[in-house]
Amino acid sequence: MTAAHGDAGEDEVGAFVDASARLTGFRAEELRSLGMAQAYRAVVLAQAGPLRCARLVDALSGPGAAAPVALDGELLELGRDVTHLWYTGSWPGGQGGGGSFVVSSASYAAGLVWRAVGVPAPGNQLAGYGSWASVPDGTEEARWAGTSAGASAGVEEAR
Repeated sequence: MTAAHGDAGEDEVGAFVDASARLTGFRAEELRSLGMAQAYRAVVLAQAGPLRCARLVDALSGPGAAAPVALDGELLELGRDVTHLWYTGSWPGGQGGGGSFVVSSASYAAGLVWRAVGVPAPGNQLAGYGSWASVPDGTEEARWAGTSAGASAGVEEAR
């Protein structure tokens, strides 16, 4: 973690992504596909400092990386902050005393919370002309539940 945040090597960004994968529960490839790894690493370096960032990455990677890791004290707080960053696209303000902030509009849209819930980020993707007239995917069964047509189709009414 000796490179400045602007010119981070692929190994350093890769190690940050691998550690982030342990924290978020998403695969490293999924995190890389968001295109936010360098920006998020730069935020963590600026807010928590290179030493704490390196300590967190070292604690979550290397030999035995698949084994459970017990973080405590400031590393636990930093781990929570990094998880929050990936899920919401915003820094929670726990480290560095700079307060909370949204990294960028792209980070909001890339937030893992939207992938976890299975919906696009609100206000980010246009649904398209006339999309309101179509039944959303996965709701056809719910649409017919409670009607006589649903009962005859084998859909039980919720009580």
